[in-house]
Amino acid sequence: MAQLKKITKARTSRELEHLVADDTERGWSVESRMNYISQDPRPYQILLKFNTENEQVSL
Repeated sequence: MAQLKKITKARTSRELEHLVADDTERGWSVESRMNYISQDPRPYQILLKFNTENEQVSL
């Protein structure tokens, strides 16, 4: 099964922390350090991976 990945973006580092906390409660885990891309409207970004090893995912 393919791994599910997503990039979470936020306007501030505090907002990103809250989004990551919500996502980790839903089974996502952090796969990278926080990146700052100044030209993006949501410059704080982080890569997350869904933890499919512990849960059965049905679509």
